[in-house]
Formats: sequence, C-alpha cells, structure tokens
Amino acid sequence: MLFFVTMRQILLSIAVWALSLHFGFSQNCNPVLGGPHSPRNASYEMDVLLDQQQKILTADQKITWINLSPDTIYELRLYMYVNAFKNNQSTFLKDVDNIFGNPFLKRKEEEWGWIEMNEIFKGDEDLTSNLKYIQPDDGNEKDQTVLSVPLKNPILPGDTAIFDGNFTVKIPRLFVRVGYEKNDFYMLTHWFPQVGVYEKDKSGNWGWNCHQFFRGTEFFSDFGTYKVSITTTDNLVLGGSGCILEEVSNGGKKTTTFYAEDVIDFAWTAYPDYEVVEDHWNHVSIRMLVPPEHQSLAPRLIGAVKNAFEYLDKHVGPYPYNTLTMVDPPFHGLRGGFMEYPTFITGGSFYHMPEGIKSIESLMVHEFCHQYFMGMLASNEKEEAWLDEGFVTFFEDEITNTYNTPKNSLIDFAGLHIGNAEMSRLEYTGMSNPSLGKTARPGWEFTGGYKPLVYAKTGTMLQTLRNIVGVETFDAILKAYFKKWKFKHPKEADFRAVADSVVIAQHGNMYGENLDWYFDPLLHGTEVCDYGIVAIENIGSLPQVGIFDKGDSKQFFAKEEQEPPFSNVIVERKGGLIFPMELLVTFEDGSTKVLNWDGKSREHVFKIPTSVPIRSAHLDPKQKIYLDLDLNNNSLTLEKEKSAMEKYAAKFVFWLQQILLSLSWLV
Repeated sequence: MLFFVTMRQILLSIAVWALSLHFGFSQNCNPVLGGPHSPRNASYEMDVLLDQQQKILTADQKITWINLSPDTIYELRLYMYVNAFKNNQSTFLKDVDNIFGNPFLKRKEEEWGWIEMNEIFKGDEDLTSNLKYIQPDDGNEKDQTVLSVPLKNPILPGDTAIFDGNFTVKIPRLFVRVGYEKNDFYMLTHWFPQVGVYEKDKSGNWGWNCHQFFRGTEFFSDFGTYKVSITTTDNLVLGGSGCILEEVSNGGKKTTTFYAEDVIDFAWTAYPDYEVVEDHWNHVSIRMLVPPEHQSLAPRLIGAVKNAFEYLDKHVGPYPYNTLTMVDPPFHGLRGGFMEYPTFITGGSFYHMPEGIKSIESLMVHEFCHQYFMGMLASNEKEEAWLDEGFVTFFEDEITNTYNTPKNSLIDFAGLHIGNAEMSRLEYTGMSNPSLGKTARPGWEFTGGYKPLVYAKTGTMLQTLRNIVGVETFDAILKAYFKKWKFKHPKEADFRAVADSVVIAQHGNMYGENLDWYFDPLLHGTEVCDYGIVAIENIGSLPQVGIFDKGDSKQFFAKEEQEPPFSNVIVERKGGLIFPMELLVTFEDGSTKVLNWDGKSREHVFKIPTSVPIRSAHLDPKQKIYLDLDLNNNSLTLEKEKSAMEKYAAKFVFWLQQILLSLSWLV
C-alpha cells in the first residue's frame, strides 16, 4: 500500500506529454487453478445488489469455515470494517479530523457508511440475537469493526461449519480504499463480513487473530474460494478479484459473476467510463480498467507489470493465478487507488504523465509485488507489516532498476536523474530521527515514521543483506522462503529460519552461527549505521629520537636511524550498528589496496607502510552497507575535486532558469 504523501506521489502532478497507443487482446481467463494451493478453510459465496441511488449494498452470504486448530470453537469473529467509517469515534477515525488530507468532520449524513449483519444461521440455528460487537484491542466501546458470533453448538477440531445470512452496507463517500465518489465511481474493499484468522500466536497459543481496524494497518485473513455475483445497472463496467465467469443483462440491469481460488480477500470496482485494455503474460490474462483520459498510459503500466511478472517468476517463484486486474482510477476516485488485493491492484496517475516520470510504473510494480507477500505468503500486515511492505519495497526497487538504468529508474526528466532504490534509501536515511522506533511492531503502535521504517528501512535492510551474502545466496533465501511458506501465513521467525539455513548451507559459519547479529538490531533495535573517514595522514619517514635500551646499555639517537615510511587512515563508527567494513586506499601513483576492519571499535587507525603518499580512501567502496546513513563521509580525497560541485551548480542554474521563465508571464 502506498497511500502516503511521498516524493513519488508529488511527482505525479507533473504533466507534459503522453504516449498514445491502444491495444486489444481477447481475454481468456480460466478460473480453475488445477488443485488447491491453500487450505481453503474460509470460503464465500455472495449475491450482491447495488442500489446506486441510495448507495446501499444488500447481499446474501454463505460462509464455509473449517476449523484447522486442535481447539473446540465456541465463537466466530468477523471483520466488519466498513463500520470504521460510521462515525468519528471509531478506532480508525478517532482523534483525527482528516485521513490522508481528506477532511471529514463536515460530512453529510448520507456520506457516512456502515455495515450490518441482518441475520446469520448455522444450519437451522439462528445466531442473530446473540451478535455483539467487541473491542479486543483498545476497549473503545464505540468501535464496531469486530463482530462476535457466539455459537450454540461449537465447531470441533477438523469440522466444517456453514453459515448462511444476509447483510447490508451503506457505502460511504470515499474515505480511503472504500466508497463512492461523484455518484458514479465505486471502490469496494473490506466491504463484507469476513472471518478472522484462528491461529497459533508467537507463544504457541491458539486463538482468534481478528484485530479492530486501526489506521496504519491493513488486512489479515484466511485462504478460500470466492464466488461473488454483483447486480448493478448495465452501464457500469466492473472489475474484481479472480475471473469473470459471466455477465447477464436483464432489463437495464446486469449481473456480473466473479470467481477466485486460493485467495484471502475479494475487492471490486465499478465505473461507467472505464475502458478495458486486455493483454496477457504467459498463462496470465491481464485486464486493465482505465478512464479514457488515461488510456495512453496503459502500455506503460502493463509493460511495467509484465516486467514484474518476469522478475518475480525468476527470483521468487511462479504466479499461480490465471488473471490480474489492474485499475487506474479516474482523478475523482484517486483515494480508491494505491492499493493491493488478491489478483486486483489499483494505481494512480494523471493525464499526460511524462515518460521520464516513472512513478506511476513504480507504483504499479509495487502493488503487483504484493501479490506474493500480501497475497500468497499472506503474512500478518497488521502485526508484521515489514514482512509485506518491506519486501515489496525491495522488489519494487530491484524490478524498476533491472528494467531501467538504476540511476534514473524513477526520474529521467529534464536533466534530473533519480533511482528507485536510492529514493527508498533516502526516505529512511533522510528521516529527522532514524532512531524513532523499531521496525518490527504492530502498525497501531506507530505514532510516526511508519512508512520510512516499515517500507524504506526494511527494503534497504534487504538490499544490504543481499550485498553482504551475495545475489545467488539471497535469491536462494527468497525462493526457499516462498516455496516453503506460500499460503501458510509465515511470521518473522519463519523467514529468519530459512535465511539462516540457506546462508549456513552455502557459506558455513562465515557469517556466524545465524543471522541474529544482523536482524535483531535492525528489526528490534533503534540504532543506526554510520561509518566515516576522519583523516588521511601521510607521515612519511620518522626519525628515531631519544634514549633507547641496547642490551645492558642506553644509547642516545638524534635522527641517525629512520622508521620505515607509513601513512595513516583514521576511520570512525558514529552509529550503534556494527558491520565488517572494507577500506579502499588509492595512492599517488594510482595503485590501490583493500584493507579489512571488523567495524567494532568507535575509532580505528589503519597504519599503512608505504613510501608513496595516499591520495584518497573510501570506506565500503562497493556500497554493500546500503543502510549507512551518510555515504558522503565514507570517502576522503586530499585533492579537492571541483567537477562534482560544478555539475550540481550547473543543474541548479538550469532549474532556476526554468522557474524564472515559467514565472515570466506574471511580469
């Protein structure tokens, strides 16, 4: 999810020119995956009717739930997340007056939303009268985002229970991710009663993992099959998770039926002006919904996602689904973009986006990468968001850098060059306080720094790990992790166990008995990495002066004997994190030498025997330790180079000229 104001989104506002292409391919989406890939223990069938005048959904629902635990279940817990937008006393909206720049205190009655379970049965048992909202996390009695369903007859271990019921949703005016806008655009996410996850926690105890809806948290649910039939007016173009089985029109109405297997959620959108652009990658049918004013951007966005398909297939594992729906919302529906759902991703762009501004491609790649880490691995985005967002940020950077020049993979426009990975690193290292808090904690515990720590720091941490252990070993870690844990909700300990196993298998104890030295401080600590060069001292030959013992006698020397010539390079560890470091020394005659340091002491002096003076020194010359806050202090040259300053000065003058020219019409 990228619903935060960042440099990348600011760049979306730059509009100069656009590519005008159109392509049409026939869609051939097979909804059946050829055998279960997941436990499929939480499946849904829904028949939905959209009342566009009242902005109300009514739906019949069948839930099939399998108890995979050793416990007897006496209560079902359901997410009811639309109630987060019922009033400003919900846990999601409490104590704020806007969400991502969207003020809501002056909303009209009809612009608020809610969800209500009208009735629910388990077989012949009517469970409706005992329904109650609970607040397992913060005790906020006005929060109605988790519904408890007490059971008259419990569900035994291994048993399957079927619940039939119906519910009503009053669709809110678009808040974030969910709602309507201008009476024609709809984005429906976390929109239906959905069973939480009954699982074993980190301590080994079984129980419901069904958190209230907090700001800064997303979704966590079990795998299953979805068959969803949605009836709307026939002028709306729909898109959703999975494949479209059929569309049947009847007297101005249209029923669209979607089907998806081995997914954790179902989301959908509707808008009368969507144009459908179809394409494919290998076995995958790609269906893109785009407003007419953005259609020229479709080839760029689809091309970027095809790159992501290819890269992740090679470096992580195969994409098992047969479909992907991409949505580029209209401008008035932009708050429904920037998100990910199973086989369904939403971006955000503007008319005439310059080709050199690649933030829209980067965003779509980011959201597609979620199909692996949110969708198939399905880690808990609420409690361990870094396992999703951090990994996705790393692969977004890698994919965009691989298929572009790394130094301009994000921006290559008017002489300005910015790489995706360096922007991610800067988002973390450029924090006013990079020690603000630890990364591995639940989303609701963050009061600041969520995105730079969870996204950017984790992505940079993974980049550094790859630099240290090597590309081949890092790829082996990710492939083994995905193969072992897809469709199983892995936790931090699961990833780290795989990483330890692969590194030891390929390198023995070269990096220690495990990688705790690496992950513990980066995920659970707040220290930072910052190494630097303090000084270069070309000492030359020093005379021996003074009284020295020579056997039983003492002798006085006054420059008669010379100590061999040497130079010093003084380095320091300014941060708390410790990494082995390399020092590249370049001498006046052009020769070089690489020296190693364990990086542990606060200050270290490299005493280098040499008769040739040192010209420059560079700590971590290959920039393996990408987490280093300040790469500028890693090198020192005794001869000042003017070329770099001249380069930046020229760029400054160029941009100043452009600004002045742009403002000249005011004079």
